[in-house]
Amino acid sequence: MLVALSRAFDLEAVDRLLFLMMCERDFLVVSGDGLVCFSRLIAAGLASAEQKANNNWLIVSYAINISEKGKRIIEAWKSGDRLRLKQTLGGPVPGLDADGNLPGPRNK
Repeated sequence: MLVALSRAFDLEAVDRLLFLMMCERDFLVVSGDGLVCFSRLIAAGLASAEQKANNNWLIVSYAINISEKGKRIIEAWKSGDRLRLKQTLGGPVPGLDADGNLPGPRNK
């Protein structure tokens, strides 16, 4: 699982996502230069940024939080559930039909 996740994201992004998973909501507050460090995770929808303070544009601060999608990825990764990780990342799952079911007759 570590290999699969580390191929999708660089090591720093994985470390930052793991770090955010440990933080309580709104615990991490950064300035604009700190916000840029999380830009990859924010752009991928794995983290969110919310402006917290604006001191007449002199000091602007943002709270960085892990998103629900980010939480699902970390939980699937830690549990070793490849299927759940692949579904969360949005990739097709080999062996399943378009509805996510195993092919074959269904019980009625």
